[in-house]
Amino acid sequence: MRKFPPSVDQTNAQGRRNGLLDLLRFAAALMVVLYHFLYRGAIDGGYLEQSYGAAGDAISLGYLGVNLFFMISGYVIIWSASGRDWYGFSLSRLARLYPAHLVAMTITAITMAMWATPPLTTSFAQWLANLTMLAPLFGQNFMDGAYWSIVIELLFYAWVMIGLFTGVLPRHTDLALAVWLSLVVANNLFIGSRPFELLFLTEYGAYFAFGALVWRMTSHGPSTFRLFLAGLALVMTLHTAEVQRYDVILRLDEASSATATASANLGIIALFLLAAILGGRFKAGPWMLALGGISYPLYLIHQNAGYILINLTAPGLGKWAALTLAIGLSLAVSWWIYACIEPGGRSIIRALFTPAARYLPRTTACVSVPAE
Repeated sequence: MRKFPPSVDQTNAQGRRNGLLDLLRFAAALMVVLYHFLYRGAIDGGYLEQSYGAAGDAISLGYLGVNLFFMISGYVIIWSASGRDWYGFSLSRLARLYPAHLVAMTITAITMAMWATPPLTTSFAQWLANLTMLAPLFGQNFMDGAYWSIVIELLFYAWVMIGLFTGVLPRHTDLALAVWLSLVVANNLFIGSRPFELLFLTEYGAYFAFGALVWRMTSHGPSTFRLFLAGLALVMTLHTAEVQRYDVILRLDEASSATATASANLGIIALFLLAAILGGRFKAGPWMLALGGISYPLYLIHQNAGYILINLTAPGLGKWAALTLAIGLSLAVSWWIYACIEPGGRSIIRALFTPAARYLPRTTACVSVPAE
């Protein structure tokens, strides 16, 4: 049987990988893909030249797949961080994210340079800025609109790294989450500061915090304090979902109802809880690992390149065949990045940055976790 490359740690206390979280990560990525291709591409910005009608309306809440990613990240990252010091954690994140980003971003840039038409355009300066993963800091747009959420993830990782460096994590994880949720409540309900929101991730912090608290309860047991914090985080996810709904109204002059949005938000939370609680009871087969592994490159590669492919092929193939081709090719390229690019990329990054560890202040990992 073929060995599949490893991806993010998500083994339970007995060392068994939670395959349901892999499946859920892939489902979240596919939800976002369908949202972009079937709904947003045509209705927001005119990126697609044809509409998919009722099929698009059915997936109009697909952007919640990103929120599901954030919940899974909160669960997995806090778990992974509990077994690493700050430098080991930072290196593991860089090795996990950057190789796929570099290749997917470059493929997108080449595709746009060769075949894109307005409003999709690119330049060498944009490619250079996107090498940093923080292109807007250099006055350039992201190479793909989906990359904004990767910056949110990077900021979350930065705070986790600071927590590990200072010793707050993992020793005072519950207290740190309580402080963070206090900031989320204060800014979202009372202050409304955009710089504060960006610095402390208050817009999506409730999703990360909820995922982290579920991991704390499933690994260390529930407590009154953890249950209270999880309940507060859950309520604040409903607030975030409603704010997102109003953003959609302002941008598109249409949106799902408040009831439908809240129900969909609770639905993704229920799926996450089932996967987190029950996933350790199922053996994670190679196909589960593969689907979880391709979810990140699929998220990176699909949007702008997919729009271009659909626009190029729909006149000859028909829009549904073009859609199928775009999804299939996105999956194929994602598999190639996962299986052929990421393992070597991780090895290169570790070889480059591991020697620096001997010269840096370190903190001691308290819990051993498998390498990613």
